[in-house]
Amino acid sequence: MHRYFIFLITVVSASLLTAQEYFQQEVNYRIDVSLNDEEHSLSAYEEIEYINNSPDILDTLYFHIWPNAYRNNETALGKQKRAAGGKRKYLDAPHQQGWIDSLDFKVGGRPIRWDYHPDHIDICLLYLDEPLRPGASIQISTPFYIKLPKGTMSRLGHLEQAYQITQWYPKPAV
Repeated sequence: MHRYFIFLITVVSASLLTAQEYFQQEVNYRIDVSLNDEEHSLSAYEEIEYINNSPDILDTLYFHIWPNAYRNNETALGKQKRAAGGKRKYLDAPHQQGWIDSLDFKVGGRPIRWDYHPDHIDICLLYLDEPLRPGASIQISTPFYIKLPKGTMSRLGHLEQAYQITQWYPKPAV
């Protein structure tokens, strides 16, 4: 019993010493959007207040741009669907594809440098001109356009004039 107690104290102490304090970034959105039900598209403008609740100074922010997962069969989603469906090529036909474009990120009203992740076109990186310190906040804005994919393969898309709209706007990985 004594050995078990010493072992338990050692494990608990080690885990407490190596555990990081939990935090979650705070993101507040304002999005103006319109649906074109003939083109099956969204035109939008987004403003984000991003509050750094981490203990780290940030110089780069990662954004999810999920609609690009529907761009072609080379995305992670395309590869997954192709593998699950055998030879069926889910995103080869233009009427099945979807994407997000017309992004023009600004911080505090000033353009910033950004780029797509080198391996994933459904992620982009925003390179901040000034590091974002713990507890500080910035205002990020961008227009964007989304071509909605055919809604037969996931939770984003349309079937004629019926729409399922999820994970559609640029959102920081928090």
